Amino acid sequence: MANKKGMKTSKKKSAAQGDEGLKPYTDEMILIGTLVFCILVILSMFNLCGKVGNAINGLLFGLFGIMAYILPFAGFIGTAFYISNKGSRKARRKLISSVILMVVITTISQLAYQSQDMSRKLADCFQLSAETKKGGGAVGALFRNILCYFFDEAGAYVILLGISAFLVMLITEKLIFANLSKSGYKKMKEMKERQTIRKEQAEQVHSVPENTAETKRKAKTFIISKEEDEVCGRKKIFEKEKKGGKLLKEREEPVGMEEIVPEVVKEIKNKKGRKQEEPVMEMEQEPFYEKILNEKFNPANASCEISSTENIPEFPIHRERVVPETGEIEMTVEEPSVEETSVEEEKLTKKEENNTVYEEKAVVEPIYNTEERKPYVFPPMNLLSLPKGNRNKTSDQELKETAMKLHKTLESFGVKVTINNVSCGPTVTRYELQPEQGVKVSKITGLADDIKLNLAAADVRIEAPIPGKAAIGIEVPNKENSAVLLRELIEAEEFKNHGSNIAFAVGKDISGKTIVTDIGKMPHLLIAGATGSGKSVCINTLIMSILYKADPEDVKLIMVDPKVVELSVYNGIPHLLIPVVTEPKKASAALNWGVMEMTERYNKFAELGVRDLKGYNAKVKQVEDGNDERFRKMPEIVIIVDELADLMMVAPGEVEEAICRLAQLARAAGIHLVIATQRPSVNVITGVIKANIPSRIAFSVSSAVDSRTIIDGAGAEKLLGKGDMLFYPAGYAKPIRVQGAFVSDQEVSAVVEFLKQDIGQPVYDSDVAEKIATTTKIEADGKVQGIERDDYFIEAGKFIIEKDKASIGMLQRVYKIGFNRAARIMDQLYEAGVVSEEEGTKPRKVIMSMEEFEQYVDESV
Repeated sequence: MANKKGMKTSKKKSAAQGDEGLKPYTDEMILIGTLVFCILVILSMFNLCGKVGNAINGLLFGLFGIMAYILPFAGFIGTAFYISNKGSRKARRKLISSVILMVVITTISQLAYQSQDMSRKLADCFQLSAETKKGGGAVGALFRNILCYFFDEAGAYVILLGISAFLVMLITEKLIFANLSKSGYKKMKEMKERQTIRKEQAEQVHSVPENTAETKRKAKTFIISKEEDEVCGRKKIFEKEKKGGKLLKEREEPVGMEEIVPEVVKEIKNKKGRKQEEPVMEMEQEPFYEKILNEKFNPANASCEISSTENIPEFPIHRERVVPETGEIEMTVEEPSVEETSVEEEKLTKKEENNTVYEEKAVVEPIYNTEERKPYVFPPMNLLSLPKGNRNKTSDQELKETAMKLHKTLESFGVKVTINNVSCGPTVTRYELQPEQGVKVSKITGLADDIKLNLAAADVRIEAPIPGKAAIGIEVPNKENSAVLLRELIEAEEFKNHGSNIAFAVGKDISGKTIVTDIGKMPHLLIAGATGSGKSVCINTLIMSILYKADPEDVKLIMVDPKVVELSVYNGIPHLLIPVVTEPKKASAALNWGVMEMTERYNKFAELGVRDLKGYNAKVKQVEDGNDERFRKMPEIVIIVDELADLMMVAPGEVEEAICRLAQLARAAGIHLVIATQRPSVNVITGVIKANIPSRIAFSVSSAVDSRTIIDGAGAEKLLGKGDMLFYPAGYAKPIRVQGAFVSDQEVSAVVEFLKQDIGQPVYDSDVAEKIATTTKIEADGKVQGIERDDYFIEAGKFIIEKDKASIGMLQRVYKIGFNRAARIMDQLYEAGVVSEEEGTKPRKVIMSMEEFEQYVDESV
């Protein structure tokens, strides 16, 4: 029995192996068999296949009449089309529509051939068509009789022609009347624009004085550009191309603040005299060859689609959401009349003079007071630009082809997977793979270089597995990237409806979803990456998010910029507590002030019996005791340090201690740290700093070691740069890939200038500035006093000055102390300026006299 069972099992296995071996040849066998059969049918129609051919001839002509001539060709083409598009619903729909269209044409043929004789039976129609090889045969006669019984001959023709038009539309995917409406609307719009251009040209010609021939000649030119209002700053006239009919927009270089406005609204007078506002936007037409390629490689339009040995199931493709450009803020611009031309020119001259005076006022020294500030006016959205052109040009067909290549590549290495999902983001596309049972994850991750080679990609990042999914993500860069601009994120519902005053619009994730986070929940953030990877733009995005979200009464900023040029542009905005700190010594003093402010806030929390800033402000609002100035509403404070490496070089101990104290305790006090560096090494981002700053953003770095320093794992070395980041906030199991928002220097300057113009002279907190200045002076002049000063400091200083010789060994012998203590005393004397710096084995030089030393001691005490 056991032998019989074993034989049966082996037979089944061999049969299965034999079936699997024939699988690749099945489609070819079907096509060859269909081709042979169709050729035999064609020969039978001309009585060249004997008795069997005559029988086939009579059957086909009897059933389909004259349409029998087309059946062999249609049968072979339909079979080939179905096999090459196997699994496609669209191809199946087109094939069914073609069969129905053949039946409709057969019915029309029978109706035209035997329109007068309706009394014939189906058998008679079959016999007549078989003999004469005309009409529509028995099939055509059946449907003809049904239609003529209910609708008569005229109605049957109308119904059959309507069904034919509908089927042709389904097969070709071409709309019949849509193009007519589009062309009519386009012509009407072009006519209106031509009339508007002629009217404006006539007004320009009449407004030019007769004596100036040169200006009249310029006014008659076809392209006219003119500054017309302080809000818009420039006017755009459209010019129509003769061949393509595309509208070109001529742009004049803007002057002053008007260059900020990205949209110019053009007023067009209609026949009734009203004014309509139409936004002027660039119109981009898709190149003709791209349309041909898109149609040619459509999976249902072409029979030459790439086929695989094993069919891949249909999978969903997720794309990023596109912000419509129609959402721009409309602005009203009054068109000047002919008589007011000279007045407008005088206004423009005055405006330029005012701009010059304003630039001179911008360098006025800031004032420090605590007077009531003006109500905060949020910057308008039109200071930020919207993306131009089409978004996500990668077609679904290209994504499917890449998925096919990926599937074949893994299959060639013996890794069987199923592609479940494709997420197309702004810069990268993630293909989600589900490996079959028994396939190790490490086997797929080890094929990263082979995948990159076969896909011809710049780089490939593998996320194995995806958190929360039973799948592996392979991230491939897009051939054409789409920019993520800050305005898209600020106008998104996620940002508008966010409840926090310090919401941060980070960017868009790999599926195109807008990522907005709360700095208060981070509660501190570390940003690191190589030069040019997008670190500075990320900081600008964070600051701009706060400017568009929070009132200065609710959020205050302290900016530390040792590089001087990165954050100095924000000087003068109302959110700053003090001017941007650029000196490293003042930077450590600013961090120490943050520690003191944190301690003071906790003392006030204890007095009112609350636990955090939110509870304190709510309690103060309930009490509303205006006489007690100790308890007033406290704003949240965000301290931004642009380059940590410079501070760690100047004062590593003080900076690291202040950062650690703030990171450990400042969250409840409403003080948050944002630290950035372009040198992600362990001597800059120390273990203590990393342990206390849970949220990190990693931009592109040069090695996996730097990536591990930032996010405790590899992956940042695979990023593409230009805002491509790994966002790892507190509470996430793994970092997520995000394309950061881009904000240009011109947009930042525009927003800052708007805020400066609104508030006038910048107003800073004088108490904070004084405390930081005092702390800086104490750190510079009195580092050796207090706890740090040794008991023998004064005696050792006088002794060394008297002997005019300084060495650590001499202090050891005289005061009978150890080497470490003597070395500390010598370092304190060097910091006080008593002795020179160390010069190898030579003794230090004494550079201070006894009188100077005594004066120093008196001042420091």
